[in-house]
Amino acid sequence: MNFQHTLQKYKNNRIISNLGQPHTSANHHFYKYFIIIPSYCENLYIHNTLESITRQNKELLSQVLVVIVINNSKNDKPAIKNNNRNTYIQLLKKNYIFEMIVIDCFSDDQALPEDKAGVGLARKIGHDYCIDYAKRESLFFSLDADTLIHKNYLLKIVQDFQNKTIYSAVINFEHQINNNPKIQQAIIEYERLLKTMALNIRETGSPYGFVSMGSTIVCTMQAYVAVGGMPIKKATEDFYFLQKLAKFSCIYNIDKVLVYPSSRAETRVYLGTGFRMSNINNGVLFNDLYIDSRAYIDLKSFFQVIINKWNCNIDEIISSVDKNNSKLCRYLESENFTHAFKNIQKNSINKQQLLNQFHTWFDNFKIYKFLKLYAKTR
Repeated sequence: MNFQHTLQKYKNNRIISNLGQPHTSANHHFYKYFIIIPSYCENLYIHNTLESITRQNKELLSQVLVVIVINNSKNDKPAIKNNNRNTYIQLLKKNYIFEMIVIDCFSDDQALPEDKAGVGLARKIGHDYCIDYAKRESLFFSLDADTLIHKNYLLKIVQDFQNKTIYSAVINFEHQINNNPKIQQAIIEYERLLKTMALNIRETGSPYGFVSMGSTIVCTMQAYVAVGGMPIKKATEDFYFLQKLAKFSCIYNIDKVLVYPSSRAETRVYLGTGFRMSNINNGVLFNDLYIDSRAYIDLKSFFQVIINKWNCNIDEIISSVDKNNSKLCRYLESENFTHAFKNIQKNSINKQQLLNQFHTWFDNFKIYKFLKLYAKTR
């Protein structure tokens, strides 16, 4: 489909245009790079995040627009609203070497509706704002307001996008050190489990072998628009956004550690890093992340059956799967695999198209549900 048609369709149907008030107008009509940061009660942290941006390559930084979305719902506590108001006032007094737009989504007349308020909507407002100042190859960098970045963050990512044909990427990360020894030990284990799971999924042949973390995502404006933008979710928006990006084009993994997320304990987002750390004394803290290695063996075997028997009768495929693992077969039955795969075969003209459609169907969410069947109790 023609990109301009896709862009216009997105603007007509998906773009958020009536939420949030930018503090001023952008200085230029076009920027190559956008760093988008949602901020919710982050006055103690966001200034360090912005300082880490000032240490980027100066030539690249001159082509960057930093967009900060300070947000809360209409019904949030006064302390959160006051924190956001102070953040807004302090940021407008700052004079950074990069251009910055601060979007008010916190004041009485701009606060987000309670039923939609959350990090997903805040990210979407920021990303959607950038579209009018971007070209299709412009890069959207997603950060968090308590995240630090390496001094070569922009330089390395821009070089990779210039030297390779990629539309989206995830960046390797290491959480900031926590002064609480118990939390620090847990964050090391949590990070290891996330990266191990991503690597194991990648080695099965699935295109979803990456860690879903909002502060490590970068994509072109074209990719952002093509997948329908950021999901409006109070949590897990990064998971579903990356899933959509992976269905559009293969997600590139940048192996160099360039992002340093916070390791602090806070409970605002279910299953996020802070939520897990705040439940450090809970005995089931990482139970969903301890996966029996057999799960990945079974997945890889299943994907190999699809590759080898892509044009075979569905009964033969099911028979081959059943010989390898009855648990997988029962899972596929619960997902109505037979009906889905017949449709995939019907609508595919060659092997590659079938494999693409298959992995679109057997997506990251289905993989996660399957892996939960192999989760170990600890």
